[in-house]
Amino acid sequence: MADITIVGLGPGPAGFRTVAVQQALDTASHIYLRNHPGADFVDLLERPNVTDVATFRDQGAPSGRRWQAAAKAVVDGASSGPVVLAIPGHARFGEMLTIETMREADARGLSVEVLDGISMIDLLSTSLDIDPVLRRVQLMDGRSVSRGQDEAPFDGGRFAATPRHPMLITHVYDNAIMRPLAAQLSRILPQDHTLTLVSDAGLPGQSMESITLAGLAEHPGGPMLAIYVPPLEDLDATRDPRTLQHIVARLRRPDGCPWDRKQDHTTLRDSIIDEAYEVLDAIDAGDSANLAEELGDLILLVMMHAQIAEEAGTFTLEDVYDTVSRKIIRRHPHVFGDMSAEDAGDVIGLWQQVKAQEKADQPAKPEKAADGQPHSMPALTRATRVLKEHPLAQDLPPSTSEERSQALLAAVADLVAHGEDPETVLRQALVNHATNL
Repeated sequence: MADITIVGLGPGPAGFRTVAVQQALDTASHIYLRNHPGADFVDLLERPNVTDVATFRDQGAPSGRRWQAAAKAVVDGASSGPVVLAIPGHARFGEMLTIETMREADARGLSVEVLDGISMIDLLSTSLDIDPVLRRVQLMDGRSVSRGQDEAPFDGGRFAATPRHPMLITHVYDNAIMRPLAAQLSRILPQDHTLTLVSDAGLPGQSMESITLAGLAEHPGGPMLAIYVPPLEDLDATRDPRTLQHIVARLRRPDGCPWDRKQDHTTLRDSIIDEAYEVLDAIDAGDSANLAEELGDLILLVMMHAQIAEEAGTFTLEDVYDTVSRKIIRRHPHVFGDMSAEDAGDVIGLWQQVKAQEKADQPAKPEKAADGQPHSMPALTRATRVLKEHPLAQDLPPSTSEERSQALLAAVADLVAHGEDPETVLRQALVNHATNL
């Protein structure tokens, strides 16, 4: 017999307990019960050998450590002889007291056995008439999702759910959980998406309620409440980046769009430049709505290039994510590592160190142009950068801004009149200038 037997009680009434769990309860010398609002544990609470450890919970402690005192009490009791720790539902489903007790018992060399109980997931699956495995249901703890929103409201990458599969969210006890939970769900779901609230699943008082995501933030929550979030159709899940990846792949299929199928890296080359300029226009205009659209067009081109590369067997979009994520983590050791940077100057120093190491470790990349700038940079932008560092040695007469602008325009007009491309001419002149530095 284990020093501590942790049993799952199911939703409350004895009729929901397994035979093994009931036997463990009936033969226990002492039972530590985690009581729960709304659960019917009357038959246990009436026993003289039962301690309600819910009273040990430290609400003010950091999340994940609120059951330390309760776990210590259980392990202290087990030091004098075998005990039972009784947990609502299944002992391992979202149960921090189980985790804390097992950690404390291991530290003291005590053995632990866990007996399964009917979980809220079991009851909800039956109530909602769904198979959580075949439907690929995403199980979530409302407390942890809400905590992520409260701790980092602008950190969307922490919420990894997809709207293309159902979600089942438990532990939504009150509005303090519901409000930030609704904010997280709003990242990937439309406000009019209909959810199902299930209260007291599997019990005589079971009830179901439909609510839109917009109304979820005002809901009071409840101790025996859960939220079922039905999935969106693939093409309706437009707030999920994987949907755009799917759309691009669909366009490139043999039965897709003839124009998209004809494209390659070369034909899309100028589009990248054009869309980047559209992004700049939106930034310069202070037009946030248009900026969102233009950034979307730029992302579309990234996905197109990645899809073309995947079909050619060179790389995938996931390789793009992997490469840039690793690079940013590597180049920010003061954020993701153990180095420190007090100001922007320190950051630049670290950045240069990391880049120097990368250059030494990685295969050689194509060389930049002789003036140190990317080959495809617009010539006038290139000239501005190069001449700031290496000005021409010339003695120019005084002139006004208007005179200089007219002279520039006249020089461009002269080149065009002679059938020459100003970009090409200026770029070649910069190459010649760089060779003489």
